[in-house]
Amino acid sequence: MHWMRGRWLVGAALLALSAVVTTSGVTGGAAAAAPVRAESLVPGGFTDTAIGTASQITTVSSLPDGTVVVLTQNGTVRLARGGVLQPTPALTMPAGRLCATVEKGLLGFAISGDFLVDHQVWMYYTATDPAVASGCVNRVSRFTMNGDSIDLASEVVLVDNIGAIGGNHNGGDLEIGADGSLFISVGDSGKNPRNPAGANTQAQDLSLLNGKILRVDRMTGAALADNPLANAPGAADCRIRGNDPSTPGTPCRELYAWGLRNPFRFAFDPNDGNQTFFINDVGQNTREEIDRGTPGANYGWPIREGVCAQGANPPCAAAPAGAGYTEPLTDYSHALGTFITGGAFIPNGFWPKAYDGGYLFGDGGSGKIWLRQASGAVDYNAPFATGAAGMSDMAFVQEGGGLALYYSSGASLRRVTYAAPAQAASGPLTFRAVAQGTRVYDSRGANDASIAPLRAGGTRYITLPVDAATTRAALVNLTFVNPRTPGYLTAWAGRTAKPTISNINGVPGEVVANAGMVPLDADGGFIVSTYSTADIVVDVLGYFDSSPGAAAAGRFTPLSPTRIADTREALGPANRYSRPATSDLPVVRVQVAARGGMPASGIGAVALSVTVLGQQGAGGVLYASASGAPYKLSSNLNTNAGGDIRANLVVVPLGADGAVDLHLLNITDVVVDVEGWFTDASQPASTSGRFVSTPLQRIVDTRIALGFGQLPGGGVSSSVTPPATVPADALALAHNVTIVDSTGPGWVTPYPGGALPLVSAGNASAAGQIRAVLSLTELGGPPAAMSYATYMRTDLVVDISGYFTR
Repeated sequence: MHWMRGRWLVGAALLALSAVVTTSGVTGGAAAAAPVRAESLVPGGFTDTAIGTASQITTVSSLPDGTVVVLTQNGTVRLARGGVLQPTPALTMPAGRLCATVEKGLLGFAISGDFLVDHQVWMYYTATDPAVASGCVNRVSRFTMNGDSIDLASEVVLVDNIGAIGGNHNGGDLEIGADGSLFISVGDSGKNPRNPAGANTQAQDLSLLNGKILRVDRMTGAALADNPLANAPGAADCRIRGNDPSTPGTPCRELYAWGLRNPFRFAFDPNDGNQTFFINDVGQNTREEIDRGTPGANYGWPIREGVCAQGANPPCAAAPAGAGYTEPLTDYSHALGTFITGGAFIPNGFWPKAYDGGYLFGDGGSGKIWLRQASGAVDYNAPFATGAAGMSDMAFVQEGGGLALYYSSGASLRRVTYAAPAQAASGPLTFRAVAQGTRVYDSRGANDASIAPLRAGGTRYITLPVDAATTRAALVNLTFVNPRTPGYLTAWAGRTAKPTISNINGVPGEVVANAGMVPLDADGGFIVSTYSTADIVVDVLGYFDSSPGAAAAGRFTPLSPTRIADTREALGPANRYSRPATSDLPVVRVQVAARGGMPASGIGAVALSVTVLGQQGAGGVLYASASGAPYKLSSNLNTNAGGDIRANLVVVPLGADGAVDLHLLNITDVVVDVEGWFTDASQPASTSGRFVSTPLQRIVDTRIALGFGQLPGGGVSSSVTPPATVPADALALAHNVTIVDSTGPGWVTPYPGGALPLVSAGNASAAGQIRAVLSLTELGGPPAAMSYATYMRTDLVVDISGYFTR
C-alpha cells in the first residue's frame, strides 16, 4: 500500500498474508539462526535480521517485558518474543467491524506506564458505520489485554466518528505522554466534508478533528482542561460529534496542534519526561517533513508543505510574516523519498555516542532510514540504513540482551541490533569520597529536567561530572520510588551489554534505597533500567579513579563486622552515640574513629552498615554526613510506614572529631556496624586495598541452585568461591546481597568464614519480602571464599561488582 500519497498502489506493503517465519527462516521450521540480509543495509557493528512476515504491517510497538506488538491493516495483532513472531494472534478483528481498504484499517496502538497494573491498551482503527456516507469512521478505543490476548468485548470507545471520507490520510498513531494523557494523530481524510469537491482545508478548520494532533484523557477520552482551545469562546467537545457538512463551526477542545496533512506516525523521546515528541507528516507532491509537537502549533498545511508553499521546493519564499506557521525541524524532497513513515528516538547510552539524542525516521517509498542527530543535523546523503521499502513503523525495544530496533519492511518484521561489548574489568582504582552526598538525578523533577517516572522497561542514561579518562566507577545511592508493580532496578556501564543482575527490588507504595558500585563508560555514564514504572533518584557518594601504582589515599581496609552503635540499647563503652541539638532534622552522632578496629586517624571515609527502624505511621529518611555538617538534599536510607526495618551501606567521611552524623526523619532507632575504611593521604603508599571493577555478574541464586541451595536460617551458612574475575588472593568483595521471599523476620550476614559475627548486612521484617543491600566484605582465604548466613529460611541472590586487591 502506498500509504500516504492520495493515490494507492498494491506493492510490498500489501502482500497476501504470509506464513510465520520462525527463527529457522523457514515456514514452521525448528528454531535456528534467523536469516540476515545479504546486502549491507546498516552501519558496521549493527546486524539486520528477519523476524517473520505478516501482511500489511501498520504499527510496531512493544510491551514492558520486551514483547513486540505488530498490527496489520486487516485487523490482526501479532506478538514477537525473543526474535520469534508468535503464531497465534493476540487479536483478530472481525471483518464486519473493520474497514480495511485503501489506507483504512487497524492503524495505531499504545500502552501507558501503568500497563503492568491495569493491562489496558489503546488502538486506533477504521470502524464500519452505515450511518455515514462513506460507511466508515475512524475510532480510538481502550481494551483490556489478558496475557497474550486482547479482549474485544472489553472495548471502551473514547473518540469516535473521526472523518474517513476519502479513505486515505487517516493518520492513526497513538502515544501516551509523560503526563499520562493520550495523544492521537489524525489525517485530513483526503476530502473536506463541508466541500467534498473543493479544496481540502480541514487541517485549518478548528471545528473538525481531521488534520490535527488531539490530546485527551486516556481513560475517558475527554478533552483536557489545559489544551490550547479548551477555553476558547464557544469551544465544544468534539470527540464523538463527527466530521460532516452539518458539524457546528465551534472550535474543538480536544485539539493540541493542527495544520497537518497526514501525521501517520509520531514518537515521544524516552530519554526525558518533558513530553518532547516529533511528528512525521506526509507531504503531497514535493516535501516530507518532521515537526516538533507543540501545543497550539499550526504547521501550515495546506498552505505550506515543508519549508515552502505547497507544491514548491527550495529555493522558496518563507512564510508570510505574522502567518503564525511553525516551520518543520527538517524536511526533504521527493528526490530522496516519497512518503515519510515511522520514526523513533534512540534511547541514550546503548549505541555509540554519536547516536545519543538522535531520532531515526524512514521513508516507505525509497526504503531509506535517516538519523537526525541531537544537533538537528541530518545527512540525507548518508542514510543510516537502506533497503527498507514499504516501511510503515519502527520502535526500540528493551530485550534481555539490550536494545533492539524493530521495523517493518513490506511484509517483513525486522530487527536491528548493535554488538555492544561486554563490560571489561578496570585496572586498579582508588576511592575519592565526596564531602557530602550529591544528588545528580531525580525523575520527580526536583533536580533534573525530567519530570516523569521511568516507564516499565524504560531506561535513563546518566552522565556524571568526571574526567572519564581517569574515573572508571562511582559509588552511588539509588532510590526506587513507588514502583507501580513489584519490580527491580538495574544499573550498568553505558554502551556495554546489559548484565543479568539487579540493584534494588521494590513493591507498590514503597521507597527503597540501596548503594551501588556502578562502572562508568568512556563518557562517565551509566544506564539505569526499571522493570516497573517508578521514579528514581541517584545520589553520588564518591568516585573510583585510576591508580596503576602504589597510592596513599583511597585504599580500602576491610574489618571483621563489628557493631559500634545501637540506639535501642543503653549507652556504654561498646555502644557510643549522642543526640546533639540541631536546628534541622534530629541527629544521632556516632563516634567511629578508634572503635571497632578503626584507627584513630588516617581515615578518608568509613564504610558502615546502617540499619534503621522506621515509625509505624509514616515513611522515614536517613542522611549521613561528617559530624557537624548540615543536612543536604540527599539520602542514604528510606523506610516505609508500618515499622519498616531497612539497611544500607553508607560510605561517608568523618568529622574533625572522628564521628558521623545520621540525620533522621521519622526514624525511631538506628543500628551501626563497621565494615571497613578508606585511607586518606596521610597513610603510607601501597598497592593493597585498591578497587577493581569487574563485569557485573550473578554468583549466587539459590532459587536455581546457583552457588548453593536455599539457606535454612538459624545462623546456618553456606559459602561460595568467587568467579575467575576475582583473584584467589583478593582482599574483599563488593557484592549486592538480596534476600528473596523471606519466610519471616530476620537478617543476612556475609562474612569471610570462621566464627559468625553478631551483625547484619540486610534485614527482612516479615515473610515474603525481597530486600537488597550492597556490602563490602572481607574475603576468606586464599583461595578467596565468601560465607553467607541467615536467621530465617530464605532464598538468596548475590551479584558482584568488583573486588579489592590484597
